[in-house]
Amino acid sequence: MNKDTFLTMTPKDRVKEVNSLLQEYDLKEISKIIGVPSSSFSKIMREGDYLYHQGDKQYYPFVRSEDSRVRHEISEDSDEFLFVKRNREALQKLIDRFHQSGNLVLEKKIYQNDAKFINKSIRMNSEIYKDFTKFCEEHYPYMKTQDIVAQALIDAMTHYKPAKETG
Repeated sequence: MNKDTFLTMTPKDRVKEVNSLLQEYDLKEISKIIGVPSSSFSKIMREGDYLYHQGDKQYYPFVRSEDSRVRHEISEDSDEFLFVKRNREALQKLIDRFHQSGNLVLEKKIYQNDAKFINKSIRMNSEIYKDFTKFCEEHYPYMKTQDIVAQALIDAMTHYKPAKETG
């Protein structure tokens, strides 16, 4: 069993699989086999209200009340859960692409339909402008340079805003 299989299993199936592995291995060995840190492994195994019984070396369901247990099992079969489970690989690729792209997310006010635009001329070091346009073309060819400049201005205002004096 690999990490992806382990993470996409329902808690009930995960417990069944891990309980069978507990016949030959201890919890630390199982977490290494799967490729999940032991702290994360125990947290994941508690999902679905399962607890580890050290004396039996097995996971068992912890039942607060039958009603709460039934509600939890139904939520695992929800449309959202099934969608994520079925599309896990595509969602992971999308997330990876987002992280690799440098996380440039434009503020909504930059491209909103009712935005009013003005032309402004500014003096700028030609080398810096050349480097900036090259950067935009290489990393964000699908965006307008004016939108990236607008986002840079917003980021500068947010990042370099002086701390309010307390007194």
